[in-house]
Amino acid sequence: MDDVQLFGELDSWPSMHDMASILTRAGLTVTVGRYSICLNDFDHFVLQEYGGDLGDPQIEFEADTFSEMLRDAGRVSQVLADASLRHRFEIYDDAHELVGYLHHDWPQSPVA
Repeated sequence: MDDVQLFGELDSWPSMHDMASILTRAGLTVTVGRYSICLNDFDHFVLQEYGGDLGDPQIEFEADTFSEMLRDAGRVSQVLADASLRHRFEIYDDAHELVGYLHHDWPQSPVA
């Protein structure tokens, strides 16, 4: 399973400044840009299109393997949960099958 993708969603996004503070207080290193927060502890994990009237930020995350993605997304998910931020991360394989689900207070809906 080489080609994995993460789709993430937060119920309510904190301000860019508050999100950067949440992440750094949890021990993560970040680089804050004009419209993005890059999580430097991972190969490629960016909260982008953040701020202004751009709408909800988008999560862009890449990892070489499923196990790396699950581990790293799990770390970020725990940080968000510790901050009581309702969220979910769905991880899909190259066949577009759901292979991982991380969340805080956002259980999966039963499949009909």
